[in-house]
Amino acid sequence: MLKAAFPFRRLLVLASLFCIVASLAGLGGFARLDAGLTARRMALSPRAPTGDVVFVAIDKQSLDEIGVWPWDRSVHARLIDVLTRAEARDIFLDVDFSSRSSEAGDQALARALEQAGGGVILPTFTQYRTTGDRSGATDVTAPHPMFSKHAWTASASVRADADGVVRRFAYGEEQDGEFVMSVPAALAGKADAASPPFVLDFSIDPASLVSHSAIDVASGRVDPAVFKDKIVVVGAAAIELKDNFLVPVHGLVSGPILQIIATETLLQDRTLTPLRAWPMLLLCAVLGFVTLSPRRSLRLQSLLIGSTVIALETAGFWLQSAHALLLPTAASQALLGLIVVTRILEELDLRTWLLRLASVEADNSRSLLGQVVSDSADAILVIDEDGILIAHSARIADVLPELAPLRDGDAVMTILPQAWRRDIEAAMADLRRQCAEPAKLHELTLGEGAGARTIEYTITASQRALANGKSRRGEDHAFVACVTARDITERRRQEERIGFLSRHDVLTGALRSSAFVNEINDKLRQEPPAGRGHAVYAVNLHRFKTINSTLGRSKGDALLKAVVRRLGSLDDRLSPIARLGGDTFSAFTLTPVTPQEARALADAIVAALSTPFAVAEAKAQLGVHIGMVFSTDAPSRGGAALVAEAELALDDARRTNGNGLVEFDPEGGARHAQTRRIEAELWHALDRNEVRLFYQPQVCLTDGKLIGCEALLRWHHPELGFVSPQVFVEIAEANGFIEPLGAWAMLQACRDALTFRPDLAVAVNVSPLQLQRGDIVATVRQALQQTGLRPDRLQIEITESTFLNPSGDMLEKLSALKALGVSIALDDFGTGYSSFGYLARFPLDKIKVDQMFVRTLIDNTASQAIVQSVKTLCRGLGIAMICEGIETEAEAAFLRRIGCEQGQGYLFGRPQPAEDLIRLADSESVPLPVAARA
Repeated sequence: MLKAAFPFRRLLVLASLFCIVASLAGLGGFARLDAGLTARRMALSPRAPTGDVVFVAIDKQSLDEIGVWPWDRSVHARLIDVLTRAEARDIFLDVDFSSRSSEAGDQALARALEQAGGGVILPTFTQYRTTGDRSGATDVTAPHPMFSKHAWTASASVRADADGVVRRFAYGEEQDGEFVMSVPAALAGKADAASPPFVLDFSIDPASLVSHSAIDVASGRVDPAVFKDKIVVVGAAAIELKDNFLVPVHGLVSGPILQIIATETLLQDRTLTPLRAWPMLLLCAVLGFVTLSPRRSLRLQSLLIGSTVIALETAGFWLQSAHALLLPTAASQALLGLIVVTRILEELDLRTWLLRLASVEADNSRSLLGQVVSDSADAILVIDEDGILIAHSARIADVLPELAPLRDGDAVMTILPQAWRRDIEAAMADLRRQCAEPAKLHELTLGEGAGARTIEYTITASQRALANGKSRRGEDHAFVACVTARDITERRRQEERIGFLSRHDVLTGALRSSAFVNEINDKLRQEPPAGRGHAVYAVNLHRFKTINSTLGRSKGDALLKAVVRRLGSLDDRLSPIARLGGDTFSAFTLTPVTPQEARALADAIVAALSTPFAVAEAKAQLGVHIGMVFSTDAPSRGGAALVAEAELALDDARRTNGNGLVEFDPEGGARHAQTRRIEAELWHALDRNEVRLFYQPQVCLTDGKLIGCEALLRWHHPELGFVSPQVFVEIAEANGFIEPLGAWAMLQACRDALTFRPDLAVAVNVSPLQLQRGDIVATVRQALQQTGLRPDRLQIEITESTFLNPSGDMLEKLSALKALGVSIALDDFGTGYSSFGYLARFPLDKIKVDQMFVRTLIDNTASQAIVQSVKTLCRGLGIAMICEGIETEAEAAFLRRIGCEQGQGYLFGRPQPAEDLIRLADSESVPLPVAARA
């Protein structure tokens, strides 16, 4: 009978231990320990990255060289251009582009994004009311529409665990009612909206990532081959930018590095899958039943338990490193530890000692609990059902000064706040009915005005056993309530301040653009009465940059604040002022107005801002440009569209002289849209073979023989038709497409020249931007090498505008071109940029007189004198002269009389395809009677 009791007792003890450990595991009591073990296993098995991800770091070197943060958007545009030309697979910019910056920088970034052809991902972020409140998002920070329409967006939101450590990453999140993929999921191409966040594999060593400084990449000091077919992440690495997160194994890492680790986790299929702890717990329980047998020695049992612990950890390490499976072993080890302790206690037979120890522990617990309550950072108050104070902390007097003179045993119910009395009675009543719910967090405001305080508190009720008699209600237990409170007044003020800054500009207090658009959408919900509508104004401070440079940054900031104050008090019909950019502001009408009233408000804004400002003992006079859009259907159009149209009107206003208002013109908007479409289509024109070269003959004036031709760009779009070169070349120079377009023209002209008569030369125009920004020498050398054209058959034409900002670098490039064997001609001579000094300094072979002088040559003696002077100059310098725009025989005869050698114009031939020029060259001379200019 005694022997049968041993297995039953062991089973009972084991069941108790198992229930304790299983309950703790179910409540997450071992989560922190398992996380630590997982991190340790990661550290013991470092893993190399795939090499498919390259990090372009905005590091201290980049910040020091550029010298200011945030960077001008043109720097990011330059990075995108470099990476796009390097044929990067995907580019992610971990930079906030939610608001506008400088006009030039924004335009450069938008062009770079569009040129990338959808290969760039920009981040979105979800904002919350407070740092601790994850229950509801207040707003989504997304890239400005002018950027997001040319790029993909993905969520860059990061969520840390309760201890502040980031261990998991979501596949995406809901933003404005739509599922948005996270950045790692987008880069790795693994979208899974239904799956929970995946566990990151921090065994991937960030130190082994391929990384380059952003300034080195932007400056071209990095071989483009390292980015070919790679995922490129551009983001902050400098500690000054404070974009850091705490992670296992590696400690603090920057935000972009965290995104890369998450991406590598998905690329390597290393999303760690947690296993269930129950099977392992059951296995350890069976082992414990065998171990608790008194027939085995304590040493053998300890050795068995120790071996099991080692086996568990070995299995956990192998499963994690080899199969990406997380084996939770903390609960099993805790169970094995309790089994060992139980077995030792049974071996020592210390029941009496345990009873004595339990009594001492009870006393210590009561003493410790009293000390904890007394010294707690929170205010703690414990009272019974009769309102008698049982215990309290020293901090209770900070929350309720009325309780400062009271002692334990005093009646305090009547002096407690009414809300506390109500909640205490309700909590005890629920406990009596056995329907008590988990304690809820409440708030209470004490005092009024500036001295008001916000108190956060919880109330929990419990029953206390009575060891000596009955309670006053005749029961063997009594009910008590515990109030835990803290003063959160300062925290609430900070949260309000953070909420204010998330919607307002830090310097001026004006609304941010995103908050301003939300204000418009909130206010303009109803259709206005007939004949009335709402106006949105975009206001730019003309000359502010000059004033800021003259008076200094501090006075410039004071001037911006004064502008916002003056606009804010101008008229009650105007909304709160918004700041769209550095010196650009916006407002809208809160109530419907007539078109005349809208214009009168605009005039009032001009008048108000044109009045001199007194700033720090100095007077500042501003100019004002206003763009206005007036809409009778504003609620249906939306705030973002209205602000964009007002800014388009402001762009037109900036091109006017003096102060002025420009209203949005739908036709002007259509022209802007047409220009944007031409710009968008231009990027694809070469790929679609829509661009061709036409050639205009150049002849020897003495005998009329063909000596060469000039290559001219022509673009025929299937929908837009023929697009004027004056239009698309100007756009190409503005958006950076002129370099690939010019390189194509150079190569194609050399190819076509091989089909011409061997003695004919071809002239190719080179844009000033190609000389200033691109490597024109390499472009020409590559075209000659690929085609095999003799260098003496290629002539490079540069315009006089090239010499607006001459430099030593330009002279080196022109000398290098001459060294290749090509000739150089100065085009459009006489348009007003050149000087005789440039003619003598630069290695020119020919001067091309502009057609404006040739067309007035017969009737204008001044034009005749100028052309004769240029001929004399060319003879003195030993260079050739060619006149363009010759349309009549009289013009050609005059030029022959003064000794001009070469000519070009409709008299000798219009621009024509290469095939027509080949047929023309078959004759020995060019027939002179050609139709006049169209």
